[in-house]
Order: sequence, then structure tokens, then C-alpha cells
Amino acid sequence: MWKNYLKIAIRNLSKNKLHTGINLVGLTLGLGVSILIFFFVQFEVSFDDFHTESDQIFRVERHQFEDGEDQTSFSTPIITAPTFESEFSQVAYTTRMIGGSAQAYLDEETTQNQKYLMVGPDFLEIFSFNLLQGTKEQVLQDKFAVVITEEVSKKYFGDANPIGKSIRMKMGDNYEEYQVTGLLENLPANSSMQFEILMNDQNLDFSITEEGQNNWFQVYGDTYVKLNSPSDKASVEAGVESMMKKVLGEKYKEGNYLFTLQPIAEMHLTDNPNSGMVESTRPTLLWILAGIAFLILLIACINFTTMAIGRSTTRAKEVGVRKTMGAEFGQLVFQFLTEAFLTTISALVLGLILAEVLVPTFNNLFEKELVLIYGPIQIFILVGLVILITAMAGAYPAFFMSSLRPIQVLKGNLSIRFGKQALRKGLVAFQFFISFLLIASTLIMVNQMKAIRTYDLGFDQEMVVIVDVPDVPSTSFVKSITESFQEAELYRQALLGRSEVQSVGISIATYGDNSFWDAGFPTNDDEQFNFRVNFVGGDYIKAMGLEMAAGRDFNPDPGSDSSSFIINETFAKAMKWDDPLGEMMPNTRFNPHQIIGVVKDFHHNSLYKEIEPVVLAKSPETFFSGINMLMISSTTNPKVLVKGNGTDFEAFRNMLESEWERVYPLEAFSFSFMDQTVEDQYKSDERLGKMVFMAAGIAILIAAMGLFAMAALSIAGRTKEIGIRKVLGASSFSISWMFNKEFLMITVAGVLVGLPLSLYLMQTWIAQFAIKSWPSWLNFAVLGVAGIVFTLLIVSAQSYRATQMNPVKTLKDE
Repeated sequence: MWKNYLKIAIRNLSKNKLHTGINLVGLTLGLGVSILIFFFVQFEVSFDDFHTESDQIFRVERHQFEDGEDQTSFSTPIITAPTFESEFSQVAYTTRMIGGSAQAYLDEETTQNQKYLMVGPDFLEIFSFNLLQGTKEQVLQDKFAVVITEEVSKKYFGDANPIGKSIRMKMGDNYEEYQVTGLLENLPANSSMQFEILMNDQNLDFSITEEGQNNWFQVYGDTYVKLNSPSDKASVEAGVESMMKKVLGEKYKEGNYLFTLQPIAEMHLTDNPNSGMVESTRPTLLWILAGIAFLILLIACINFTTMAIGRSTTRAKEVGVRKTMGAEFGQLVFQFLTEAFLTTISALVLGLILAEVLVPTFNNLFEKELVLIYGPIQIFILVGLVILITAMAGAYPAFFMSSLRPIQVLKGNLSIRFGKQALRKGLVAFQFFISFLLIASTLIMVNQMKAIRTYDLGFDQEMVVIVDVPDVPSTSFVKSITESFQEAELYRQALLGRSEVQSVGISIATYGDNSFWDAGFPTNDDEQFNFRVNFVGGDYIKAMGLEMAAGRDFNPDPGSDSSSFIINETFAKAMKWDDPLGEMMPNTRFNPHQIIGVVKDFHHNSLYKEIEPVVLAKSPETFFSGINMLMISSTTNPKVLVKGNGTDFEAFRNMLESEWERVYPLEAFSFSFMDQTVEDQYKSDERLGKMVFMAAGIAILIAAMGLFAMAALSIAGRTKEIGIRKVLGASSFSISWMFNKEFLMITVAGVLVGLPLSLYLMQTWIAQFAIKSWPSWLNFAVLGVAGIVFTLLIVSAQSYRATQMNPVKTLKDE
């Protein structure tokens, strides 16, 4: 019996090659893209699930309330970890996680910038990274011990066993020797934490004073705890306030400074842009991508269903004969479902091949390391897709065809003309609705991102190169910044005499990447005033093309204007200063200083955020004297900002590198582009826009194939009617228009529903930007007209062929 079902199914599919081919291509495209997206979604939700007892691991989140506003961050005081361990018996292990970089020897003539993580000795007791050599209880106990990954081992030691060997890294003023005590397997791609070298957090002594390590209002890196039981979370959080009251003493304000615990399962998928030191993905992105995958599959299934119903006239007599010969309803249903299953399983095989081909493009687009692994979960997804598509695409045709009455179909009374099939009209209209929804959403995203790219940020990003200068670590924060700027000044002076250089500035922060530091101070009326700060030097304002609204620029000479600040217009407005020049901060804690200039507002942050009050300062000592809050959102090493003169970038870059080698012969040279730094802030939405664009293209292609097949089926079922109309004198145009009217009504319905809904749905996406731009009504009108023309071309091509047939042939009796 089974063999007979398969034979009949294969015979029917091969006999109708056009319809089978359209279904196969549509389902292959839908499945190929959907498999890729569903596997990607599954990959993203699997982040950090390889840690054993992961439900007991939590990241500490800091909450500081200012003026009723909860300013949350995952950056915590260094003292947080030992305090939690000593105050809560529910805490089994704690660790800090503080990132950094240092120059490291590769050989006697070569150094490189080496990233590392400072962690507590219990780091590997908490997290289940696979330790290939060494014991997790011992490898991080010593201050000068390091654990490295296989990749780092290959880079430093080749194929040799790294255990016991040394890596020299510059910590503080000197190169220190660190012994390799452990070797880790390369980190899983689905780990939120990515690192190369682990070292003991006792090395914080090189950069942070003992006072800073015990200060509850200075924050560095993340803190993690492992509880004895997941249920202990509530009791630990309930005891935080009493802990803070105990450790802060007189400085404690009730409910003002607290900590909560975030399960590590929630670290990766978050809409919070400040995700700490871990890689994160917005869950909204996954929902959108999963929705796109489902819509594409739905369009392909609609094609399958509408064409199956459209072929009802040709298969109705088959059903009638088989029922007359004794075939039961269930047998007929199974026969049609078998055909749907064979088409689906064939499309699945082709879809898997397509998905494998698209993986590199997808990884490049989203900067991921997705590999299509066919484990139990992935097999379950594939089986689920086959069952879902077989049911969606084959169920209605199977039940519809199997329910036909033999006497009706054998007498030739069955009428399923297209114009009388409301279901098929609705399905095709729904295809157009989805297509126009995706196209209109793409139009809105493209328009918004174009507005972002062309928006005047208030500074000049063209031909500005950012060169990272090595910092000078010190336990004194002020000394570290001051001496690092002195190092950067050496390079700036070397570049000033070059004809290729227009101007050179020095800066801690860059632009659009949230790198301006958060700071605040209490005003004279005890109100907390928060703003952004950047430490600068040289011709910073000139190099960045900032415009002065009032006053003057800093003197570029080192040491000058050390007691001066420059503010932006928003800062002056917030302080309600009509004439800010000569004013001082409204707090007596600040060392003597004055405001010497006001720059016109510029977007120091991305265009997701409004312009905030900003202070530019040269002397950290003067600035730090008055603030009571500082959150460092970037590295503390300065950058040299070089504004070039010409257009020959290769020659410009070679000049920068040659001067670097002269000033810093043992340091690695690295640079980036200012305009690229700015553009990188919108990568996530640029990628999403590209994905929606590709989905819209696939949806249009599948819908076009469906429209082509539907028009062909509709016209094929009415050839005698066309012949009679021609004999009675109807023109080819009038006959063509008869068919076009029916399909145009469907197209217009799709446009009228799809376009307004896209505007409604995209409001949430576009609301995240401080700068918003909607396409004009003319763009949507052009889109609607294009859809109508698209339909006319496809239907007219089919109807024209039918009108050219000789009526004698079409009116012949069988």
C-alpha cells in the first residue's frame, strides 16, 4: 500500500512539472532562509548554557538612585566580590572580571597588544570552561600565573607544551614575567565571555590604589557570584540593603545604593545597551528574524495551497473515479498529504544545501560564528518544519479534494473558477500583504539609516585617523592620565611638522561609541548634576572641526589652561548661564578654575540618544577635585586624532606608522577611522535592514511565482470562455483586462493593508533614535504603483498568450 501511495505521488508530481517546480523552488528558498534563521535563533538562545549549574551563577548589577532615577550598571566596585562572600553564607564562590590590555613580547624584536582578564582564583570553579592542562583549584592562585587558550598558546609557543613557559607583559612601568599554569580549550562560540588570557586579580595593584580597591563609589569591571542554590537569590537580594548600611556607615542613604543579581541566562539576550563586559544580542532582533522566517515559509505554503486548489478541476475526476472504485476518505487524504510530504522533503534537502551556502554571508553580515551543526535540537527543528509545512501546505487541499462528491465531479458540474474562490483570493492577497509589508519596512529602514549617515553630527569625521597610544599604568588615576598624555604628546609633536597633517589632537574618548565618561557633582543647592566629560590635549577642537559658540579654544601647549574648562551649549542651558565665560562650577569642592569657551552642540554619542551636557578638560586633577560620581565607559589610554590634508591614504598611513616606529620603536601600531567608529554604532540596525531587504526580495520572488502559476491556472480553466468571447467579437485587450481586474483587486488589497501596517509596526523600531526620518508619502505611492504594474505585467503576459490561441482549437469538444 505504501509503495502504491509513493508511486502515484511521484507520477502526479512529475506529470505537472511547472507547478511542482514552482512549489519546489518556493519551498527551497523559504526553507533555506528559515533553516538559517531558526538555527541562528537557537544558537543565540543557547549562549552560556554549557556552564554546569548555570542556574546558580549570577552577575551583580549595581543600582544608584539619583533624583529618583535608577542609574543601573554592571560595573561594580572591586570590593563587591569579597564583601558578598563574607556577608552571605549562601554565596559559594565569587570572582571579579576586569578587562585590560598590555604590550607583550612575541620575540626580542616584536611586541603586540595583548588583551587579558583579571579574575579571582575561583573563576574556573564558577564557569565551566574546559581546562585541558592544570587543575582549576590551583592554576590562578599565584599573582604571576596565567591561563591561556589554545589559540594564544599557538601564537606564543607554536606546537610546544606551554605549561611552565613564560609570557612577558608590561604591567606598570616594567615588563613582568608570567608563568603559564593552565591551558584552556578554545572558548565555545556561544560564550558571552570571550578572552585570551586569564590572570589573578592581585595584579590590580599595578593600576589601582588600595584605597580605590576598597572604595564603594569607584567601579571597575563585573562581579559574579555562584550561590549554593538558585533559590538563594531572593534571600541574598533581601539582605543587600542591610549589608550596604553596614559597609557605608554614615554615607549610607536608605534605598539609594543597592545591588541585585542577574542570572547568567539573561546576560546575552538583553535590550540594555550597557551590557557590561559580555557580548549581547537584542532579543527583539531574534523575534524579528524568526517572524521573517515564518512569513517567508507562509508565502511558500500559500503558493502550494493555492496551486493545489487551482488544479482541482484536473484532479476532480481522479478523485471521483477512485471514490467510485471504493477509495475511502482517509486514503485519499493520505495520498494528497504524501505528495505534499515528498515535495517538502525534497525542498528540505535543497534548502539545507542552500543554507550551507548562505552561512558565510550570514556570518559576515551579523559578525557571528554560526556553524550548522545537526544535533538533537537541530534535528527536532527540521522534523518540526517538515511536519508544519506538510500540514500547512497540504492539509487544506487534501481535505478539500477528498471531500468532493463523485456524482458531481463525474457529471462535470464542478465549478471552481478563480473569481468564485474567495479562499484563493484571500491567500494570494495575503501573499501580497506580506510582500508589501516587508518592502515598506525596508523602505522605512533604508530612509532612516540614510538620514543617520548624512546627519550633521557637529564635527568633521572625514580623513580623521584615531591612533591608540600606550597608556602609563599607575596606582594614581591622575598620574596615569597625565603621564599617558605626555606620551601621546611626543607622537603629536612628531606629526606636527609633516605636510600631510592638517592638525593633531589628543583625546581619551572618541565619538558615537558611548566613550565619553559619565560624571556628576552636587550643586550648591544639593542637587545632583550629571554630565559627560572628555580629557583632551593639543589641537583637539581644531582636529575634530568643532565650532566655538563663544570664548576661545584651549592653548595646545602642554601644561597651559590646566585650570580651564570648555563646555557645550547644552551644559550652559542646563546651568541657565546666559554668559558662561568666566563662570565656575556651582560647587566649592572644585579647585580654582574657569570656563573659557563654549562649543556648539555636537553628538558625542550615537544618534540613539539626545545631546547631553559635556565638559572638555585638560587637567584631571582640577576636574576630579569637585566630582562625586565617575563612570568610566571606555579605556583610559589616550588617542591621537590626526586630521589629514590629502586624499592619498596609503601614503598618509605609511607616514603615521613610520613616525610611530621612530617615537615608540617597541610598541605595536594600531589605528582606526573616525567615520568607521561612528558608523559602527549602527551596525545592528544596518544588518537588520539588510536582512529585511533580502527577506522582501525572497518574498517578492516567491509571490511572483505564485501569481504566475495562479494566473496560468485561472486562464487554463477558462479557455473555452475566452474562445467564445473572441468568436463574439471581444478584443484581446478586453479579455486581458477581465483577468487583470481580478488580480489587481487582490494587489490593491495587499497594498492598502500592508503599507499602513508597516508604518504602525515600524514606529517602535524608529522610536529608538533621537533623530527620526520617515519617507514621504510619494515614496509609498511609488511603491504601490510599482506593485500594480508588477501584477499587470505578470497577468498580462499569461492572458495575452491565451487570447492568441485559435478559438477553433479551444472550442473543440473532447
